[in-house]
Amino acid sequence: MMKSTDSFTAEKVSNHIHDDLAFFILSKLPLKSSKRFSCVRKSWSHLFENPNFINMYRKYFISSTYEEDGSSLLLQQTLPYLPNLHVLYLLFGERFENKVKFDWPPPFQEDNIAIHILGPVINGIVCLYHGREPVVILCNPATEEYQVLPPSPTESPVLYEEVYYYVHGFGYEHVRDDYKVIRYVSYSLDVPDDFEGDIDGEPIKLSRDSMWEIYNLRSNSWRKLDLDLPRAHHGWVGVYVYMKGVCHWYQDEFEHKGYLVSFDISNEVFCTTPLPLYMNDSFDSVFLLRYLMVLNDHVALISNYVEMTTFHISILGELGVKESWTKLFIIGPLPCIEHPIGEGKNGDIFFRRKDGELVRFNLSTGVIDELGLKGESGCCQIVNYKQSSLPIEQIVD
Repeated sequence: MMKSTDSFTAEKVSNHIHDDLAFFILSKLPLKSSKRFSCVRKSWSHLFENPNFINMYRKYFISSTYEEDGSSLLLQQTLPYLPNLHVLYLLFGERFENKVKFDWPPPFQEDNIAIHILGPVINGIVCLYHGREPVVILCNPATEEYQVLPPSPTESPVLYEEVYYYVHGFGYEHVRDDYKVIRYVSYSLDVPDDFEGDIDGEPIKLSRDSMWEIYNLRSNSWRKLDLDLPRAHHGWVGVYVYMKGVCHWYQDEFEHKGYLVSFDISNEVFCTTPLPLYMNDSFDSVFLLRYLMVLNDHVALISNYVEMTTFHISILGELGVKESWTKLFIIGPLPCIEHPIGEGKNGDIFFRRKDGELVRFNLSTGVIDELGLKGESGCCQIVNYKQSSLPIEQIVD
């Protein structure tokens, strides 16, 4: 039976979606899905090179992070007049103008130098580690409960052996309701100059191979990980992040190359993703700085040259797929800004200025606000904080 011209036209029109509407819909999808749908139509093949689409995506990306009830922050900093003294504050209020000082757990009260926060606050629990000693603590600042992680067998070095610990991740395994910490253990010999080559007639043994180990809060114990994981070569802010059961860190290589390492704490497997290289190729500098953050449930990479205050922000759509990195924002130049120190809610990124002032930059408004606080370079860190009354002791068997 022949269709009428009107019905044929109506059917043809109903099967066509105008690009403006299609872009609006695609901008609401996760990055991974948007990338995959780009092969459906020719006009969609370069979505993230289309200015109209990228503007839609940015606006939704920022607006979807908005929280009505505001947020609180944990600030770990060293004071300009006491550069070796680390302190921990809770910041809250519309402009984070309210400040409450938290006391370090007892093991750190006697030695509060080189203390760092690892990863996020998970269910109110914070992972703290000492930059000079193998001491790691899980604590809840709101309830003042804490758990000092026990020593592992690796903390008994042989004669003339030095052991170094590099904490890489703290995360939550929801299936077993457990918390885990992963770290890299490295060994080296420190033999005195006058050492003659043996001990009681026995030749000194070579140092052991480096290894990875993982801690489970439920069993309150460490165990060896039989994995050849790439380790991070730096320990400052912006190297380690955690999101949805996966710990991430990056490893730098020569000529600005490098890759993201992603460790699934539940299955205890990992994958690597090459880091994006696109910056200003005409700018002659070997000092490319990188910082990892979590923005709107995406792993984000912030890159800048040390001589410039323009920051490139790329987000990752799919683990293991280099092409899924998408440059979403270029912010700046931001006068006198030195480096990021953490992310907040609602499109907030926190920076340290060259004069030591800590500031907040909002991706949506482009406005910079001073926090009225100062801190030393490389020692300031901000993380989101949500209080919880979770009793740590009930988790430990």
